[in-house]
Amino acid sequence: MAQAAPGPPDPPAPPELTAIDALLSRQAREALRHSFRLLGGEAVREAALTASELPVDPPDWAQAVADASVEPTVVFAPVTDATGQVVDFVDVAVNAAGRALASRSRPRHGQLLTVSQPSSEASGLFAALRQVLATGEAVTGRDWDATLLVGGKPLHRRLRITATRYRGHVVVTFDGTARRHELISDRVQEQGLIGWGEWELASGHSDWSPGLYVIFDRSPGAAPLTLGALAHKLVPEDRTAFRVALEHVLSGLPVELDLRLRLGEDIRHIRFTLEPLRAASGPVWGVQALVRDRSKSYLRRVQLDAAVDEAERRRQRADAEARVAARLREAVLPSHPPEITVQGVTSAVAYRPAETRSSIGGDWYNVQPLQDGRVLYALGDAAGHGLDAVARMAALRGGLAGLAHTGQPVEALTAWLNRITFDNGMDGTATAVVCRYHPDRGLLRWVCAGHLPPVLLRDGRASLLDEATGLLLGVLPEVTYRAAELSLRDGDTVLMCTDGLVERRDEDITEGLAALLGAVERHARLSPQQLVDTVSAELLPAPQEDDSCLLALRRGHAPARGRLRGD
Repeated sequence: MAQAAPGPPDPPAPPELTAIDALLSRQAREALRHSFRLLGGEAVREAALTASELPVDPPDWAQAVADASVEPTVVFAPVTDATGQVVDFVDVAVNAAGRALASRSRPRHGQLLTVSQPSSEASGLFAALRQVLATGEAVTGRDWDATLLVGGKPLHRRLRITATRYRGHVVVTFDGTARRHELISDRVQEQGLIGWGEWELASGHSDWSPGLYVIFDRSPGAAPLTLGALAHKLVPEDRTAFRVALEHVLSGLPVELDLRLRLGEDIRHIRFTLEPLRAASGPVWGVQALVRDRSKSYLRRVQLDAAVDEAERRRQRADAEARVAARLREAVLPSHPPEITVQGVTSAVAYRPAETRSSIGGDWYNVQPLQDGRVLYALGDAAGHGLDAVARMAALRGGLAGLAHTGQPVEALTAWLNRITFDNGMDGTATAVVCRYHPDRGLLRWVCAGHLPPVLLRDGRASLLDEATGLLLGVLPEVTYRAAELSLRDGDTVLMCTDGLVERRDEDITEGLAALLGAVERHARLSPQQLVDTVSAELLPAPQEDDSCLLALRRGHAPARGRLRGD
């Protein structure tokens, strides 16, 4: 039987596309070699792949705690030696997002942290968890450059971790989106960016935002384009510029440039902001892109889609946007006139937004006279930064403002706030201190939900009101909180602050609280507004890396009495 003649050979790829593929392949090999060095070499990798699981008996509450968060969350139990020293941690519960972050072919429980993730010791994660277990002081918002070992292959991730001690275990949440959200919120007002993508060279793993799928006309279920495949989408005249930009990025330099994409019959004009992904040392292991479509055709389609999605609200769009903007501004920077006096108690606030980033934090406060003559005072912090933190902040502050009129005690109000945080799926936790002043009895009742304790300034001496603190908001659906009480004397001042005022990187929180008490005593004779302004100015670092809020309540108009330090 005659065979068909072979067809003509495929034409060679254009030289610029061949050069781009070769450039990316070289960088991927270098990143892979460096990753295995970070993990400790082949022997350590083999040990992680072949180590047997420990038999564990997870507590009945562990899985519920892990599943309470939509971010990757793991509950670790300590492993101790004969002397009681913590030598490792073993996972006893992992939620679905945690299994997706570091997928496993073996059973999901019973793996030692330092064996399954060899970089945990060198990166400081193991030491941080041991510190949390020993002191009970939570780690919040700590950035971690992680080199995970997944299926025997290295996977780089920049994660933000939160670790808390709970019933002799450590609950760890790994937020892989916080940094991306911060980067987007830093630039969205300036440039109007609508999409981002990350390409990891060694593993070939890519992450795209939904906006990037829209720009490239790809189905949401399709795999992201590789950088090499993206180059094929460029008009031929722009491929050299893209190759040169990649050379700069892979050498460690950020690049911004305009390129043209050919998608079917359309030409899209795209602004790319390309940045290298790398650890403190070692080669570039990935590329991150922030993308904006500048073509009129895309803008018309976005506007049309938005109009279709919101057709029922089209007539009221302008008014609705104005109301939302006003409410958002109130939630982010709530107004508080200097030294307002209600029912004989003068309050003052010093709110200081962070200086080192344009993204908005989750600090909030509320001073609210109630119809029954009592006064609500509250202060809190929604975890994270950026738009997600604003959403949690606005929901908590607005929810409390409405719930306060029910007349329920502060323990019930705090339990409701916890349920709001848990039920609304707000993708995070929060802390708060909720107080109500009873003027007929001169009594202040309050509840702390995972927050720093209030400070009492009495007769020139400052001390922490360190009654038991309840669980932070949003971890479990049903939590019972206990209120503490304080009879205020004339001249007493109670102060509440967020952790941005006293928490410093690589410093124990007790040092920050001691500094706060000392500053309050030194300036105790000042009026409430002068007191919060002066203490904030003295304690906050320059530049200020986190939001800070300090709220003071003083009964009567007289300054604090007594002998002060230095008198």
